[in-house]
Amino acid sequence: MNSVLIFDDEIEICESIKMILEYEDYKVDYFTDAKEGLKNLDFNEYSVLLLDIQMPSMTGFEVLNELKTKQSNLNVIMISAHSSLENAVKATKLGAFDFIEKPIDREKLLISVRNASERTNLISENKILKKDLEAEYTMIGSSKNFTLILHTINRVAKSEARVLINGENGTGKELAAREIHRQSQHAEQPFIEVNCAAIPNE
Repeated sequence: MNSVLIFDDEIEICESIKMILEYEDYKVDYFTDAKEGLKNLDFNEYSVLLLDIQMPSMTGFEVLNELKTKQSNLNVIMISAHSSLENAVKATKLGAFDFIEKPIDREKLLISVRNASERTNLISENKILKKDLEAEYTMIGSSKNFTLILHTINRVAKSEARVLINGENGTGKELAAREIHRQSQHAEQPFIEVNCAAIPNE
């Protein structure tokens, strides 16, 4: 997915960036009103957002905060004529991928957009692979005991308590552990298996 969205209240800037990126085979849309642009994100997906800091309807920082609530994979590149270290630091803290000064340098724009787009694609691929892996370890069953186990998993997964899972070989202890991890607050972190029997005594 090599699609770019631009929010900038100067239509000349939008048209100029659009021309540069379309020449490099990117699909480009732009909005001079950030609020209208955010509505568009509810229906369309993009890999990169080029976002001006100073706009009449919303500032770029307000847009970044709004994007956090949408849980989007979108990588944001801030663009501003009023560049400062303070703005760059603030944008980074809010999750911006990069910061470009106006007037925009063509080469810097292309490098930044390419890197941001590749990062978005990697995140999307990672989510698909993770979903496929989760499907492989899905717990399936309908007995009374199985339902009780699932209920227990639901309860303990929401807590920060340490959990000890007992059972014979092949009864699904690892599946239960993975399900607890999947439902916990740490689901975005890796699930790490450790074979205690393989650790030397010393």
